[in-house]
Amino acid sequence: MTKKDMIELFGEDLEFLKTNKNLKNLLDNLCPDRAKYLMQKANKQTFLRILENEKYFTSQLDFENELYSLLLDRDTAIWKKLANDKTLSNQARLRSAYLYVYLSKNPLKLNFDIEKFRNQFSFYHGNRCEDGDGYARMFGLKNGLDNLRFNQFKNTGSF
Repeated sequence: MTKKDMIELFGEDLEFLKTNKNLKNLLDNLCPDRAKYLMQKANKQTFLRILENEKYFTSQLDFENELYSLLLDRDTAIWKKLANDKTLSNQARLRSAYLYVYLSKNPLKLNFDIEKFRNQFSFYHGNRCEDGDGYARMFGLKNGLDNLRFNQFKNTGSF
């Protein structure tokens, strides 16, 4: 990536690259298109689209395509942070907590009562059937991720 590409991505101020040589080396060797793609995937709006999926998705396949690619090779701490974000709806926080526990296998306690939301929401808004996912039930969701489809996506990159 050239300096011009870096300015286009990050703006005029590239001072932070002077203090972080590892990041500078990474950017030097990264294709500009790939850098743009990675930056778009990591913004908060992308995570919110997944958590508030009833506003953005009409097809479960489209939802799963975006979700599964977002879940791979990511730090699970973002889901924990969003689960505790009081600016989000309780529904989005339940979904985020579910994803955190599903991916990290670490327990998480929310700071609101989930019993009043029990079985009101599905992980994907259009999926009404219960699937018996223990992590989803722990957060009062009717269902969770489809393990078979998620594993297929992890192994092949598609369905």
